[in-house]
Amino acid sequence: MTIRWTCKIFAAAALLAFGGCALMSSESQSPSFTEIREIRKSDFPKYLSGITYAGDDLYYAVADRAGKMYPLVIRIKYAGAPTKPRFNESVTLEGARDLEAVAWDSLHKTVWAADEADASIREFDPATGRRLGDLALPQVFRKFRSNLAFEALAISPDGLDLWTANEEALSCDGATANSKGGSLVRLCRFRRADANDPWKIDGMWAYETDPTDGQAYKGFLASGVSGLMVEPGGAVYALEREFSQTLLPGFRARIYKLDLSKAEKVSETPFCEKMPERTVGKELVFGKATGIAMYEDCCFGPKLKDGRLVVLCSDGDDRVAHAFLYLSAR
Repeated sequence: MTIRWTCKIFAAAALLAFGGCALMSSESQSPSFTEIREIRKSDFPKYLSGITYAGDDLYYAVADRAGKMYPLVIRIKYAGAPTKPRFNESVTLEGARDLEAVAWDSLHKTVWAADEADASIREFDPATGRRLGDLALPQVFRKFRSNLAFEALAISPDGLDLWTANEEALSCDGATANSKGGSLVRLCRFRRADANDPWKIDGMWAYETDPTDGQAYKGFLASGVSGLMVEPGGAVYALEREFSQTLLPGFRARIYKLDLSKAEKVSETPFCEKMPERTVGKELVFGKATGIAMYEDCCFGPKLKDGRLVVLCSDGDDRVAHAFLYLSAR
């Protein structure tokens, strides 16, 4: 989701009020996600809205303007600490407009990217940016709300599962989030048997985002799914990104481990006609108020000495909001 207005009017206050304020649950969580460091640099590429890990020290990040994708390198020092991202020259993805998520395809050695402008997910050659194909999506997603379509996309490390979700409810599925309730979105899984098999939808479930902690600021309020990631063992995690005003306006990032064991599969029937009874379960594993840093996506990286690296990237209209957040998942 792109925010078209600047955050400068409250930047300094929000940084002081929210920058280091954790929102972890008081109960012990398993697995444990802990913060390593946050890096804010004005010279990072603008509008980064999606990130994926491609093995070794290579990642790809996409921007929500001009169809740009950036290869970048994050190395792990001998002591085990991840370094500041080092960006290489951008690649323009053919026909892309508003890129919001990207996922590395380990079987094809390509990337899949979600474009919010037309609610599409397409495959690209990461070296040339050439468009290679499209994901056949359920027709119900054509009822997406503007600027609230696909923000989240992930492919399992073995390359056999693809996950995606819309950010907030489709127009036929209910309301967007507010302080009284969250928003019902559709979590989708596609599967294939091997690299030569096309993606086939394998299930769709209702997922409820959190209510907002505060109220709208200048008419803007949000609480939606902005990222998905899959760990090597197959567990799926969702990044929820919230914007609201409590004492001051600001963003919050929360990561949840998902549990589909009791959730019912849903059809393309609008939720306004048939409300799902059992939604996806979720367990909070990390939360932080992030001020003006708008963390839009996340991915698992390589193993660390103690745990596995998790990388979040921030998209902000203000240069001080360009940031990366490193976590360790144990």
